[in-house]
Amino acid sequence: MATRQEQILIHLYGQMGLGNSYEMPYETTQDGIADAIGISRGQVSIEIKKLEEKGFVYHLQRHASDSPKRTRAHRMCYRLNALGVLTVKNILTCGEGVA
Repeated sequence: MATRQEQILIHLYGQMGLGNSYEMPYETTQDGIADAIGISRGQVSIEIKKLEEKGFVYHLQRHASDSPKRTRAHRMCYRLNALGVLTVKNILTCGEGVA
């Protein structure tokens, strides 16, 4: 069973290549991540902070496309960096997860 951090990393891995310099998918926001993996937004916030501290993800201020909230404000969107991508590949191929 994948940990919450691993679930978030795998989810963000599935969002790679989507978005642009102006807009990112709703699924890359804390609300979108929470909806996708079935945990609370508060828990996503806690786990994302840990993942940022470990150097697996980084955040961007972007408009979230297809957001149910339909706000025009920028939202915090999350992406994997190189270490995050490598970690997800290890999880998917070897079963080795986040330490």
